[in-house]
Amino acid sequence: MSTDILDRWYAAIRAGDAEALAAVTTDDVTVRWNGPPGVVPWAGVWEGRTKVLTFFRRVAEHLDVLAIETVHRIEGQGSVAIVLAGHWRVKATGEELHVRAANVFRFEGGLVASFEVYPDSYAFAKALAKA
Repeated sequence: MSTDILDRWYAAIRAGDAEALAAVTTDDVTVRWNGPPGVVPWAGVWEGRTKVLTFFRRVAEHLDVLAIETVHRIEGQGSVAIVLAGHWRVKATGEELHVRAANVFRFEGGLVASFEVYPDSYAFAKALAKA
């Protein structure tokens, strides 16, 4: 179950498809992107599907997702933790980032209910400061 939902989740992120993301989330989904608010424009907590879609649009305004690859995956009851290797490009400068992040998902009713990101926020902040 979680594999199909996460495949759809990451495909939607790569494609920048907000409707596809909405289709795999609960109405009250929460996203927490850990990083310095005010420096990384999407850092913070985003609650509810509408705000979560705004979160993803904000990321898409600043970054191109070039690749996302799963490095490790740990599954628990109703949750999955993934270490991923990502490759992003800052739209304003063309600078490319190759960084790892830990993504933690919680599921309810076969949908993503929460998504927490523990990134290399320093690398993102440093690259975005140049924009």
